[in-house]
Amino acid sequence: MKKPKLRELAEAIKSVIKGPYTTKFPKVAPEIFPEFRGKPEFVEDNCVLCGACEKICPVDAIEARDIVNDDGSAKRVMFRNYARCIWCSMCSIYCTVGDGDIFGDKTGIKITNEFDLSTLDISSSNEEIESELVVCEKCGKPITTKKHLLWLAERLGSKAFSNQTLFLTKMQEMGLSDEEMAPPREEMLREDLNKILCPNCRRSAMMAEDWGF
Repeated sequence: MKKPKLRELAEAIKSVIKGPYTTKFPKVAPEIFPEFRGKPEFVEDNCVLCGACEKICPVDAIEARDIVNDDGSAKRVMFRNYARCIWCSMCSIYCTVGDGDIFGDKTGIKITNEFDLSTLDISSSNEEIESELVVCEKCGKPITTKKHLLWLAERLGSKAFSNQTLFLTKMQEMGLSDEEMAPPREEMLREDLNKILCPNCRRSAMMAEDWGF
């Protein structure tokens, strides 16, 4: 029985001289490796609020909320709930505007090294960004954000002229087209082809123009 006690005494002396074996966190911040996948954050300057991250999130921690007001104004809010996030980085890996570098500055969602999110304030466990939402001039349903349409027009270049929604959004951004929408009507006319329309209304306009129904 004496030997185990002597070993315990030896360990106690070593700990006094060399210090504790465990880390000093949270008193001293731990060393974080650059490739550590911590808290994901929206990069507002890059994110086009397309909603791709909402579709790929395996735990439904991201939600796209489209808000259309009575005065015709609309916005999309990207909402992230960190209480559900599992830090898998899928939102950043499959980001529409990203280049594959989840730690870079070109992606719409950047992976940070921050990992300590303990808090008593539940509001700090959420993240939100918002942007102007483009709605269909015919039915009033949301299409996507203006940033998304402009990003698509930029990527497509001259091919964007084949899509009136992209073309008109780009022209309005440049101040070369009137943003005031005509009052809605039931029938489809030829001029409706040159409007910002959702896919369903675009199809209806094409069918009415080409086939008469």
